[in-house]
Amino acid sequence: MHTASWRDSYRGILPESYLGGQIVDERSNLWKSRFSSLRPERFLVVLAESAVELVGFACVLLDKDPRWGACLDNLHVLPGWRSQGVGRMLFGRATEWVISAEPGWPIHLWVFEANFRARRFYDALGGEVVEHHKKELLKGIWVSSVLYVWHDLQELLSNLANSSTRMDE
Repeated sequence: MHTASWRDSYRGILPESYLGGQIVDERSNLWKSRFSSLRPERFLVVLAESAVELVGFACVLLDKDPRWGACLDNLHVLPGWRSQGVGRMLFGRATEWVISAEPGWPIHLWVFEANFRARRFYDALGGEVVEHHKKELLKGIWVSSVLYVWHDLQELLSNLANSSTRMDE
């Protein structure tokens, strides 16, 4: 699911050679490493499923960059399930977990600057852009990214629950 979401969401942002090839192994290796090396109480993976398939997931890492609080490292929803509240539900569950695991911490995430659909979603939820960086995703693949932060997680939960704005996640 992660690979399928990246291929859809990042077409035109990441090289086709990467999306059509090495992404499968690279994403698989990332998850194998994550599940074998991280302490289970310091990360969360939330799944959204239909009756027949996985339709979205979110992953929160508490220790990736504590300077900015918990990191929402992944939030992906399959294209056919976007704009149906799946992304809001996943982000809400992740936020509730952070509140219980590390009360008072903010949440942050990095998003590709050119990922306008995701940026509209995060903007509508009150995310504050605090940094811009060109980051090396993989050897030789550089992408401009922005850092979003939410300091008030109760307000974020309220925005997630009460959003009447059409959002794409």
